[in-house]
Amino acid sequence: MFEHNSLPSDQAGDVLLERRRAAPPRRRATDKLPEDSSALTRFEQEQLAREFADIERASAALQRAQPALQSWNKPEPAPAAQARPLWPLIGVIWLSTALVTGGMLAALAAWAG
Repeated sequence: MFEHNSLPSDQAGDVLLERRRAAPPRRRATDKLPEDSSALTRFEQEQLAREFADIERASAALQRAQPALQSWNKPEPAPAAQARPLWPLIGVIWLSTALVTGGMLAALAAWAG
């Protein structure tokens, strides 16, 4: 990149362009290098494997120390209770309706008679 700096000078139109020094771009494991790239790539893969192992060890230690922090895991569902059939409930409702209706008819008969 070029940086444009204006400096006061005797001659009109003098412009100083100076080249900025930029840090070289970082190399990735997928970049191809002409010199001994296989050893460097192998080293980076081994380093990545070591870092993953460190993360897994830290995760296991944290799970042992604080098991309540596992909020990302779905809790095991409680065993579902056996569903009762609805027919006995329907029978109880019909029976209570019949008893209430019979009681009302008996009360009306006693009141009228």
